[in-house]
Amino acid sequence: MIRPLIHRLRRPRAERLALVLSVAANLAVAAYLLVAEPARPFGRDMAPRAARLVEMISNRLPPAEGARLTALYAARQPAMAAEDMAFRQAMIAVMTEIEKPEVDRAALHAAFNEARSIRSRSADLVIDIFVETLADASLEARQQIVAEIRGAR
Repeated sequence: MIRPLIHRLRRPRAERLALVLSVAANLAVAAYLLVAEPARPFGRDMAPRAARLVEMISNRLPPAEGARLTALYAARQPAMAAEDMAFRQAMIAVMTEIEKPEVDRAALHAAFNEARSIRSRSADLVIDIFVETLADASLEARQQIVAEIRGAR
């Protein structure tokens, strides 16, 4: 009779201890992830995403057309890097507007529009690469790419 009573008295303490240990473990994992994961700049560069897309499409094209796509991408990489730098600077301008004691809505809107315009120019560079390559690609190669993309969905 006394043993069940003692067990009941200890149980809530054990549950509380388990809860505290669980919370501590979660905090330790969160702290580790914050330290292990480097801080990311504003958004992501277009270049790595574009490079993955170029690689994916060039692997699906016949060798000569894939090489042409890769060469066109390589030729435009300096322009893409310049656009990425301009985008970072535009986002710094956005942050500067946000940090001001009084937010000027028009200036903040203009800063966001400038950043969006720069990001759009970056995307246009990538689009131009694909248009130039795919417009001259064989019908079979283009149909194969479309079929693979549709099949991936």
